[in-house]
Amino acid sequence: MELLELWEKHLKRTRSERTVLTYTNAIKSFLKKLNTDKNILEISSKELYQYADLSELSPASLLTHFSAIKHFYKFLTRRGFLPKESFSEIEEAIEEIKEDYGLHTLYRKPKALERKELEIIFQKVKGSKYENIYKLFLYSGIRLSEYKNLRPEHFFLDKSGIYWIHLPAHITKRKKERMAPLLGPSREDTFRFTESLEKCLENYEETLSTNAGSLQVYTNRLSKKLGFHFSLHSFRHTYITNLINQGFPAELVKEFAGHANIKTTIDIYYRFNPERAKSVVENFLKG
Repeated sequence: MELLELWEKHLKRTRSERTVLTYTNAIKSFLKKLNTDKNILEISSKELYQYADLSELSPASLLTHFSAIKHFYKFLTRRGFLPKESFSEIEEAIEEIKEDYGLHTLYRKPKALERKELEIIFQKVKGSKYENIYKLFLYSGIRLSEYKNLRPEHFFLDKSGIYWIHLPAHITKRKKERMAPLLGPSREDTFRFTESLEKCLENYEETLSTNAGSLQVYTNRLSKKLGFHFSLHSFRHTYITNLINQGFPAELVKEFAGHANIKTTIDIYYRFNPERAKSVVENFLKG
């Protein structure tokens, strides 16, 4: 427990007395749920998900607990006790949990990337493996935890000429099989991506595969360099937003995104958009 004591000492120097008490109680509660024989540095996304699923805390308290957990492991990473790649995986898992439980709605809505932001990002990574990987995240809505176990055989081309991704239950977060179409913001974008993906799949390891932790670290650094915030999860938010803007109903978006509850899909992503409303009415009148 020396690491916990070191962190508490740091908190007392940098945070209010109330925050110190709240954060330390949150971490102690979390660690108590772990196997007593487990090294606290060997935390995995599985333990984080289990903590959320089994918790009887209110949404606000659960958000506070995960803020404390993130702060604790970020502190250990900065002090050299935990590899940056490991912290990146912890951070990604926490963001996914916040999304699934609607915790983001307590303080902010997830932000889809704007077209100009996407242009800046892809211009920066043009011609590199990261261009292919970022487009895969953007057009599939896949999570980082799912990407780690993704293989070429999980892709298939349908009769309409677009790719779908088939995620077996054992690689999804909820252990539920999922299928999702690889779609962009427009028909033209989608078919351009389909053509490029077909070539990438011929040499998957060279064009689409990389270490998940390193990918997260690279993305964090690129975000800071470009001067605006985005993460791998931002591509997922953009994918879901594009589906909604194209008129897909909530029950389909839920399945494509792999949300546990349709309430998550509706509460977080379905906001009134005058342009979308006009488009839906016009399509209805066409017939």
